[in-house]
Amino acid sequence: SVLLAASLLCAASAQQYAYGVDIAVQGTANAFSCLRSNSYSTVFVRAYKPDGSGAVDMNAVPNVNMAYKAGLGIEVYMTPNPTSSKSATTQIDEVVSALVNGGISVRSLWIQVTSPVNWNKNTATNLNFVNSAIQRIRAKGIRPGVYTNNYDWQQITNNAGNLGTDVMLWYWNVYASGPNGEDRSQFLRFPRFRKLEPR
Repeated sequence: SVLLAASLLCAASAQQYAYGVDIAVQGTANAFSCLRSNSYSTVFVRAYKPDGSGAVDMNAVPNVNMAYKAGLGIEVYMTPNPTSSKSATTQIDEVVSALVNGGISVRSLWIQVTSPVNWNKNTATNLNFVNSAIQRIRAKGIRPGVYTNNYDWQQITNNAGNLGTDVMLWYWNVYASGPNGEDRSQFLRFPRFRKLEPR
């Protein structure tokens, strides 16, 4: 089923919102059309998963294509494997290559920085991983974004700041599926990212 983790996304201004959804499973053309018919405007597609030492999500390219045909806006995100023998750079290269080889033009790429149990215990190591990933994304001419929340960011990076003004924030505060999990985008609970542009 479709995971509704980010149901309210900030749009053009702080006063305007749009419905969005993230998907980490294989979708269908009917599901994407249904989302569009029910006022969803954007889908966030997982393009990399932490399985094994980190792997391209083979559902990404078909999901992007189906979402596009349904008339949805599309963003791609990756769930890296920060404890893998693969570097952050290698994981970025793998996901971008898979998308480009699948005919996808990548303008932005979000890094999921959640689930502290899946990260290293050393926050400096984690921050190095995140910074390396962001630098590699920039080097490819793609705009980086971070998908996290206050608790996860604190546990994983020890509340690191200064990622750069070009880094977008996808702040999640969802603990239920669907409309029951909706949360207004109030960044007061996330002081480290207040200066970043919410998207």
